[in-house]
Amino acid sequence: MNRNRTAVRPDKGTIKAAAVLTALALLFLAGLLLLRAWEENAGAVRDGAPAAPEEALTYYNGAWYRPRRGLETVLVIGVDQAAVDGALRRDKKYEQSDFLLLLVIDKGRERCTAVHINRDTMTEIQALDDDTNALLGTMTGQLSLAHAYGSRPEARCRNTVEAVSALLYGVEIGHYLSLTMDGVVVLNDLAGGVTLEVMDDLTAQDSALVQGASVTLKGRQALAYVQARMGLDDPSNIRRMERQKQYLEALQEKLLACMDAEEEFVLSALLELNAYMVSDCPAEKLSELAGILAERGVTEYRVLEGEAVEGEEYMEYHVDEPAARELVMELFYEQAESGQSK
Repeated sequence: MNRNRTAVRPDKGTIKAAAVLTALALLFLAGLLLLRAWEENAGAVRDGAPAAPEEALTYYNGAWYRPRRGLETVLVIGVDQAAVDGALRRDKKYEQSDFLLLLVIDKGRERCTAVHINRDTMTEIQALDDDTNALLGTMTGQLSLAHAYGSRPEARCRNTVEAVSALLYGVEIGHYLSLTMDGVVVLNDLAGGVTLEVMDDLTAQDSALVQGASVTLKGRQALAYVQARMGLDDPSNIRRMERQKQYLEALQEKLLACMDAEEEFVLSALLELNAYMVSDCPAEKLSELAGILAERGVTEYRVLEGEAVEGEEYMEYHVDEPAARELVMELFYEQAESGQSK
């Protein structure tokens, strides 16, 4: 993994591309609709980068495998943090990741897989010094805590990338895009609200969120719907992830309608989102990935299988190691040609 990549905040010249992909952190399906409209004015997309040099083979299930060529990976991060007066808060306690989605774009097989990763996943994370980002040591904890370490949002995002990479047996993750979770309120209201059938009794958060009722989510209702889990029959993150998926699918329909009705909707939405995001993806790469996603769409939605248990203090999600390994081999590796040297 490239640990020396320089993180940058996108300027106004790259807002459209950056915000499109950043939106995928909260709505990987709806984001594709934004990409389609962006592409109409984006110009031609370059061919993919040349394949990386041959890497060491991996033995799995009685056969040799090599890393797949032509993969692009982006970790999209929803941060449990508020944006105040157009700037990200620096209060450490607000900076855990609340939503994690790994986009795996496979150019060779013309597919894009969205892997939804449980924030409660117990894994090894790096503890970084808050001032210098120096490595203080490692610890086992919830994956969401990786974003609480580091001097700036960029360092916290990189630390989260490192933790997810380690969780997935060292696969390379090319870029990150993060969006504060209150950005969902902005996008929700830009779309005119999102109508859905409430999956759980969330009246403790909002009296209108009655289980089974059809509700048009407005303002912070949307954030309550995708974040709430405490006080429910199932306090694990699994049920919340199901609500998030339901919300994303409903938001997709609203964004499509807005795009059809208003020519400038996409640009205004992206400008609104800019204050809530951080990315290390340069404009040229954003342009390339945006074009690929707009053309092919997300072809499948996957989760890391596992079990949620109540720990001593917090909920813990323990990944099913064989299932995780199989998923990694399927997405990131291909069987080596017969007779290839090992």
